[in-house]
Amino acid sequence: MLDNQNNNSWIVSATFLVVIVLFGIRWSSDILTKGPVFDEKYITVPIHNLINEGWSVETAIDFEETKGPAMIWPYAIAGKLFGGTLNDLRVVSVWFSILALLVLSWIALKSGVQKHGFLMVAIGWLLLPYNLVFSEIVMGEISFLLLSLLAVMAFLWGVEHETKTKRIIAPVLYCIAVVLALHSRIHVVALTGAICVTAYSLQGIRSWPWWVASVVAGLLRIPLWLRWGGLVSPEYQALHGLGFRIESLSYLAAALFPFVGVFAIEAWRLAKGKMYLVASFCFGVLLVFIAMPDLSIPESIDFLNPNDRFQGIVASVVTRSSSSALVQQSLLACFAGVGLAGLVGVWNCRAKARYAGSITFWALTFGWLLYAVTRGFVFDRFLLTWAFLLPIMYVRALPKWILVGQYIFLAGIAAYLTASWL
Repeated sequence: MLDNQNNNSWIVSATFLVVIVLFGIRWSSDILTKGPVFDEKYITVPIHNLINEGWSVETAIDFEETKGPAMIWPYAIAGKLFGGTLNDLRVVSVWFSILALLVLSWIALKSGVQKHGFLMVAIGWLLLPYNLVFSEIVMGEISFLLLSLLAVMAFLWGVEHETKTKRIIAPVLYCIAVVLALHSRIHVVALTGAICVTAYSLQGIRSWPWWVASVVAGLLRIPLWLRWGGLVSPEYQALHGLGFRIESLSYLAAALFPFVGVFAIEAWRLAKGKMYLVASFCFGVLLVFIAMPDLSIPESIDFLNPNDRFQGIVASVVTRSSSSALVQQSLLACFAGVGLAGLVGVWNCRAKARYAGSITFWALTFGWLLYAVTRGFVFDRFLLTWAFLLPIMYVRALPKWILVGQYIFLAGIAAYLTASWL
């Protein structure tokens, strides 16, 4: 009982820390005086149409955006209640991030985190690449992460101390969360695969309710797909769709580096699967030399015939490091090697975080592979949609000196992104 009280106190402290940081940045940065940043000028159009014109099939479903109704509607509802200005909508993202941290803390508790570890998980949540910025602006990631965390929460609640009641209710709750997430963005497909594989590893054939729930959730996304005629609304379908492109795997392998590269160090230190670490590093390097993505950024977006676009932290570092194409390719290849080695390191360290370790590995792996069969833009920030349990992995799997180094590294990225966008 005393341990539970201590843990609850630490969770409250961690939540308070996140509240202070997020509202502190909101009030101390320039974001309250800035116009639309990132994709806000696109995302807020259907939100403001719902607020100003009311709810109809045209405004609630037939809008033009890459995100689905489950992202647009909550912001429109909140905007109608609290004012609907850009800054009113931005504060909704702040609260979504705080709620997401609370759910993450519950998952952390089930993953073995204790006492001050919750503070470290909260810091990790704030420092995940792009998360601090997206917690302050109107973007689809934060509300999507909350839904994804709720899906994981339903799964863990269902598999821990399973009862007949839980065996029915938990998959239903999980299905609801996944349906909502699917109606925000398709990236949750990788998470459902991760949860199903994790469930099978725990329960074998008895994991079938989770597979059925995932399939049902996918089927419930089909009506919107048919109405839109694709994964996203018609105007944006040339930017995001199905196809085949190895360059996407090359770039996202490199983009994994800031998120998981540190686990290659820890797995090597523990002498766990060194052969696989070397093999994955070599594969990442080879992948970039076979399929080098074009890192140039077009001046404008052609919505009908868009150029390939690979953009984010990694692309910026690579292109600014040298004007030489060979140097850029070599640097990107090294990043890709470390990124894939880090992914293997997550697998080697997964047992230290119980369920969260397995879900994180499979979500990132399936998400990375998913982009082999897609076309359109590829951004580093897409990885955030599968990396949301990494703060638990950082705290549970990394020794203090490596954890501090990783947080300093991520803090540098967060400071750069915050200064650039807020």
